[in-house]
Amino acid sequence: MRHKKPLPGMLVVLLDLLGIGAALGIYALFLFVIPTGNSAPLQDIVSFGATPTIEVSVTPEPATQTDDAAQATPAATPTPSPTPAPGDFSATFPTGEFDDENAIGTYADDNLRVSITEHQLDSAVYFVADVWIRNIQGFKTAFAGDKYNSGYELPSDTASRYNAILGLSGDCYRARNEGIVIRNGVLYRDSRSGDVCILYADGTMESYYESEFDIDAAVARGAYQGWSFGPKLIDNGQEPSSYNTSDAIMAHNPRAAIGYYAPGHYCLVYVDGRQPDYSKGLTMKELSQVMIELGCVDAYNLDGGQSSMMTFQGQVIGQPYKGGREISDIIYFGGDDPKA
Repeated sequence: MRHKKPLPGMLVVLLDLLGIGAALGIYALFLFVIPTGNSAPLQDIVSFGATPTIEVSVTPEPATQTDDAAQATPAATPTPSPTPAPGDFSATFPTGEFDDENAIGTYADDNLRVSITEHQLDSAVYFVADVWIRNIQGFKTAFAGDKYNSGYELPSDTASRYNAILGLSGDCYRARNEGIVIRNGVLYRDSRSGDVCILYADGTMESYYESEFDIDAAVARGAYQGWSFGPKLIDNGQEPSSYNTSDAIMAHNPRAAIGYYAPGHYCLVYVDGRQPDYSKGLTMKELSQVMIELGCVDAYNLDGGQSSMMTFQGQVIGQPYKGGREISDIIYFGGDDPKA
């Protein structure tokens, strides 16, 4: 009986490396190229029709009128002003000049106002975008590849394609198989994973601990945007007693976060980090304190680290770690929808 000769050692190593490379290639194909799961939306939660017009009827004056007839005719009842619909913030939308002399960038039109300031805390550099919108439809989100579960790209590329005035990296929902995904009034994924943040169609934003979140209640209330990364950053005006995240995420890192003041008034925060000679980043507790000091009623941590990036009028703000990383979604204001 003839025995097979063993393969040379170098050939065995080469075959092993080829096998590992093929496995990694297949993994990358499924992770970054082939959409995972169902890409169809589960439910339309919020939809917007045409803005109703207010018709005012005018009664023509009679040609002639005696004094007695004038006294008998009741005075006309003034037409009441229409009550603003939920999601319409025209009554509080500011006008006039910006009053922050320290702003490094400003933008204003009839529906959007943005002022960006730069700050420093110890050895960390961060940027705050103060945002006002006239209507809830001005608060937008976008997918990389323009469709749910369709891929990854740099946040700056997504923002550029949508002509965003202001953009911020989102929660990179596609990196996980679970977690709430609600975008522009459409529910795509309804499973819980970690703390949740919901922006409602009336402009209210609330973050929830994972154990306290009720998707059915959020849908019934009109959830317009929903993210699942976290953790929640403010608990009844204070730092949370504990954070639903890992020690690595709690440490100094680049950050992206969203804060809420009132319906129609929000802030986006971007933190540079992992660059010792420039900015080491913020810890999660420091980020909570920043959001509290900014006056936020609620605040929520988005995907950070190399993923975090802010853009303003086509320019990248600050110095993203290693130039940033491709992710699956952004938050943005202004601009348009290239699919429209």
